[in-house]
Amino acid sequence: MRLNLRKDIIFFDLETTGVEVTDRIIEIYAVRLKPDGSREELHEYLNPGIPIPAEATEIHGISDAMVANKPRFSEKADMLASFFTGADLAGYNVRRFDVPLLMEEFHRCGKYPIRLRDTHIIDPYVIFLKKEPRDLAAALWFYCGQESTNAHSAKADVEMTLKVFENQMERYPDLDADVPELEKYVAEGYFGLDSKFRIDRQGRIIFNFGKNRGKPVSEDLDYLDWMYRKSDFPIHIRSVAGELLRKMK
Repeated sequence: MRLNLRKDIIFFDLETTGVEVTDRIIEIYAVRLKPDGSREELHEYLNPGIPIPAEATEIHGISDAMVANKPRFSEKADMLASFFTGADLAGYNVRRFDVPLLMEEFHRCGKYPIRLRDTHIIDPYVIFLKKEPRDLAAALWFYCGQESTNAHSAKADVEMTLKVFENQMERYPDLDADVPELEKYVAEGYFGLDSKFRIDRQGRIIFNFGKNRGKPVSEDLDYLDWMYRKSDFPIHIRSVAGELLRKMK
């Protein structure tokens, strides 16, 4: 690897109970690379102490039963803290998710092996976005082979979007041409514009945050009503909550 190591660097990934940094780790795999070329590997399955949502299991394949007899993070905290101490970090999307979540797990145990001021964090996901932009101009070039002109002009942006979408529909024949079905593909199981609600494998609308994460909205209409009336939520979330209330009352 073309990488100048001045100290150890750990490439790692987490599988978790959800997508918030307050969720729990159920699997961790890490490779610690050393300046002398040697490497040390770590692989642990962990009991999160809470139910694993079906939506999470569907993604990573790890169920409650598979980790029921595994140790808790707190039981492995000393070993994990020792492994992560004094190293730089790397991994796909780790800056936004894996590093913050891992730090939260250590914090619950009163351990702080990752000190951001002393740790360099390399994220190939960010490199990917910078080297292969995913903006509208890049999409126009990728799908249509055309360079953009007047980028960020509203008229030009709409015209480019139409060209990109037309080429996407031609390139991917598996995409359903029916608008409601196409929205299902775009929304990826979310209900509404935000991640506060999801649709589970049974087709039920469930809460996707807070104390009711994973619970069908029909089982806690008071919470749904609180969301609808709480002015701190953006209007698009409140409108979805209101729509669900009207359907269920």
